[in-house]
Amino acid sequence: MSGKFQRANLSAIAAVRIGLHGLWKRPLRLIAVLLLTAVSLVLLGLSVTAALYEEDRAIAESMARYDRAVLAYREEGPMERADVAALETATGKAFGTMYEAPFELLPDFWLFTSGSAADADYLRTLPMACCVLREEVLSEAEGYSLTGRLPEKAGELALPCCLADAFLALGYYDHIASPQVFDEETGAWLFDPAFKTPVSAYEELLGKRLYLGSETEPFEAIIVGVLEYDCSRTAFHAGDEPSLTLEDQLIVSEEYALANFGEGAAYAVSGPPKNVNEAAKLYEYSKTGAVTLYTSAIEDVLASRETIEGVTGAFGGVGAAFALFAGALIFQFISLSIEGKRGEVGILRSLGARESDVCRIFFSESCFLALVSALIAIPATVALSYAVNALLFSLLTLRVAVLNFTVWMPVSILLLSLFVSFAATVFPVLKEAKKPPVEAIRMAL
Repeated sequence: MSGKFQRANLSAIAAVRIGLHGLWKRPLRLIAVLLLTAVSLVLLGLSVTAALYEEDRAIAESMARYDRAVLAYREEGPMERADVAALETATGKAFGTMYEAPFELLPDFWLFTSGSAADADYLRTLPMACCVLREEVLSEAEGYSLTGRLPEKAGELALPCCLADAFLALGYYDHIASPQVFDEETGAWLFDPAFKTPVSAYEELLGKRLYLGSETEPFEAIIVGVLEYDCSRTAFHAGDEPSLTLEDQLIVSEEYALANFGEGAAYAVSGPPKNVNEAAKLYEYSKTGAVTLYTSAIEDVLASRETIEGVTGAFGGVGAAFALFAGALIFQFISLSIEGKRGEVGILRSLGARESDVCRIFFSESCFLALVSALIAIPATVALSYAVNALLFSLLTLRVAVLNFTVWMPVSILLLSLFVSFAATVFPVLKEAKKPPVEAIRMAL
């Protein structure tokens, strides 16, 4: 009676079980390979992220991370009300208006603080610009709070806290009730101490009077609010220039602005973007030509093109080197695994297992290594990209998000991990699968 030899059919599940079972025989080696491969994939992921750098996306990321204010202006003229309304509609963000004053906004400020040259240490700068704000603008800007309220009439104003701190340090003098007199003999301003009041909190400034400058002559105004923020931060302006943030500006009413500056404003001003999507909307709208955006992030990105190209180029070279390193690790691991399983493979082949079954066993190992390494590498790459941006900011004062998260970051890490794993495995596995069963068993002895 004659019979025909029939090859065994090793199921995919059985092949995977055999492959994964061998991984746990040497756990320390497995952990070392996984960690080293994950580190290689992290650097590979960073290099891919750097290679996918896009200036528009970097601007949006940097605006969301680093900007303290957004200013929009028109190249050909002032920002009219219709321009501000169109900007708000297109971006979904509330804006106030900012005006550069051709006159001194607080003409007798030094007198109110019992002024002397030493008193300048208490101030960042006298306000050279004023702005009209709404509650919606302040509610969208993080890091700001308001003591009191916003001005509603021409005779009302709100102080920036850096300026209000001078009153806390020096006291308030009611120059309107008792004007100070300059003594030419002593070169000092003489005042009546009865009209000088100590101030210990911003609330105590509410209701106090100051002269507010205008195109014609100063007039009496009432302090109705104090805008609070981190006064220790360096202002984005020189002492003789207007502040280009929400900070260090005198806050006035729309009635005052219309009377002294007309319908058009120098800038539309708002707090920083809440997120990348909002920043991208702002930048996209500016590219239509309707307005020009001025923010520190945009200035930094455009000024740092050469530096960014050098950084992204360095990451590209490092990534390529570590891709080869990851492939070498997996190749060595699979080669050692093949040596350890030669006896089992020879027995399976003698029982009729096919070459494809042998390939399944070892490809399941390399696929496992690739997936686990990728799962470790993806969150580590995301975290490290933020750390690299912070490091560049710290070392180079580069307020640019060079490494920006996109969906291609995790996708590329996963795909590259699988590709490197397959490329490192295919040669030794195919070589082993083609060996006759007897030779495989003999080599295992």
